[in-house]
Amino acid sequence: MGIEHFKIKKILGIVVLGLLLVGCATSQVSVVGNKISQSSFRNIALSTNNGILGQAVANELVGRGYKVQSPGQTNSLMLRLNLNEGEVTAAKSLKAFSKEGVDAVIVVSAVGGYDQMPQSASVQIINTSTFDIMAGLNWQNGFAGQQGSIADRLMRKGLTKAAKEIVNGLTQ
Repeated sequence: MGIEHFKIKKILGIVVLGLLLVGCATSQVSVVGNKISQSSFRNIALSTNNGILGQAVANELVGRGYKVQSPGQTNSLMLRLNLNEGEVTAAKSLKAFSKEGVDAVIVVSAVGGYDQMPQSASVQIINTSTFDIMAGLNWQNGFAGQQGSIADRLMRKGLTKAAKEIVNGLTQ
């Protein structure tokens, strides 16, 4: 009777674990367009209103060999060209960037979660010559169980891991 009882408990434990895992979801990445290569963009401008996730994405790109202008450099260029930050992706701005040797502009829009970790992000890399979105990505953090639970904290990604996942989705 003891061995059968142990087997039943083991099976029930596996079933409960399986049900718990069904309620969990890892982060999700949806990529639109082509992945970018280092040879396609030699000089990328980082939009000045990207926030901390945008800067983490830029840092990750730089770590992989891409040349990314800082938000300060982009801001100085925009001031010099008499451009408005709200129009960073407008044809007029992109054309002016292209004349200055900027191949693309990266724009990162992010929402923070209840736990100070990124909740979701939308990223676009826009070609300054063609005005096309060359690569786009939507990212959403994972979740598990109730917000703030141990399972939830284990599934969620912080700033660094989120930026790595985003850049992995954008680059070759």
